[in-house]
Amino acid sequence: MTESAANFIARSTVKAEDMDHRRKINFNIGKYNAVVPQGKQQFEELNLAGSGQRILSGRPLKPLTNSWRSSKPSYAKRGQGDLGRDAEAALAEILTICKEKSCRTIVKSKSMVTEEIKLNDFLEEHGIESVETDLGEYIQQLDGEPPYHIVTPAMHKSKEDVAKLFYEKLGTKPGLSPEQLTLVAREKLRKKYVQAEIGITGANFIISDTGGIALTENEGNARLSCAFPKTHIVIVGLEKVIPSLTDLGLFWPCWLLMARGSGLLFIIPW
Repeated sequence: MTESAANFIARSTVKAEDMDHRRKINFNIGKYNAVVPQGKQQFEELNLAGSGQRILSGRPLKPLTNSWRSSKPSYAKRGQGDLGRDAEAALAEILTICKEKSCRTIVKSKSMVTEEIKLNDFLEEHGIESVETDLGEYIQQLDGEPPYHIVTPAMHKSKEDVAKLFYEKLGTKPGLSPEQLTLVAREKLRKKYVQAEIGITGANFIISDTGGIALTENEGNARLSCAFPKTHIVIVGLEKVIPSLTDLGLFWPCWLLMARGSGLLFIIPW
């Protein structure tokens, strides 16, 4: 057994016996589970069809990615696409862009790929501030923790935990309500959107024939991360490639269900 595996088992054993932690998880996951099935049934057939089409579109992956990298829509002549063979290559390319843009501050929307390559730690090592703008991710970043859950990063925290964290880290009044805490985060983050030289997002799809991306969200932070900074970097896995813009009609409802919010479509030219 590796040292990291042994550490995980030891820590998880302790946490599993933490009854307050269990209470918070049961409460938060209960809220989540109550909502998802309500919409899942109506999209089941689309989801199955989309899964089949995704497999088909994944077979000729190299031609699709080559097409995406070379696409230059008539409405945009700037931008480029690059394929990083591993985390090290991706980080090096991102750092090159940051240096070219004299970047000191980045605003970033939630992306599991960037968690996997440890982007925030890498940028901090090079003197670049990377600010998470998803509310759950922002809470976790303030607390110096990675996301707890792929969809709800701060699932293990109660509203009292977040109020205490904001009091300790941001100097807010103690015992603020969730609505008040959200307004505090909004005020702090709006300033970062204006300051940032670069915005980083993931994407729900990368569209081969237009050279664009499609992005859905329910908070507005990804839109601001795209729109305010002069440079937008998209970091996404190749499994997100679809052949054509016309395929979004099939795939989009499935992703709107997963987002559980208002879907906003962005086609970002490359």
